[in-house]
Amino acid sequence: MDTDPLAGTIGGQFMLAHRYARAATNRALQAHGVELRHLGVLGTLAEAGPMSQRALADRLQLDKSSMVYIIDELERQDLATRTKDERDRRSYAVRITDAGRERLTAAADTAGEVMTGLLTPLTPEERRRLHDLLARFIEYAAARS
Repeated sequence: MDTDPLAGTIGGQFMLAHRYARAATNRALQAHGVELRHLGVLGTLAEAGPMSQRALADRLQLDKSSMVYIIDELERQDLATRTKDERDRRSYAVRITDAGRERLTAAADTAGEVMTGLLTPLTPEERRRLHDLLARFIEYAAARS
């Protein structure tokens, strides 16, 4: 298989785009006392309901020790709770709290504002095209993993 000469460049662009977007968003989220990693967990819990730490780690593609640390931070702020799973006493069920839902809503709005600002140089059509291309890339990459 021939290697696409743009592949390395595109990989580097993905990395830099991720770093800049993550840094800008995390700076803005400081006002809410959370980071993107917290939003990922809170958003998943709000959408899917209570789940085990392992299921959260798998879904968000995080290692188990990082997930424990994130949940510890969310518990300290009363944004999530962790209790023994009624169905499997060896694991913990993680739930979002009412305070977590409120924080998620406010912080997600802030994160959206940051991304809107970062997308300013793109036309609406270019934004749609970028969205569609990234969705295809993610779907293909996820199917191969």
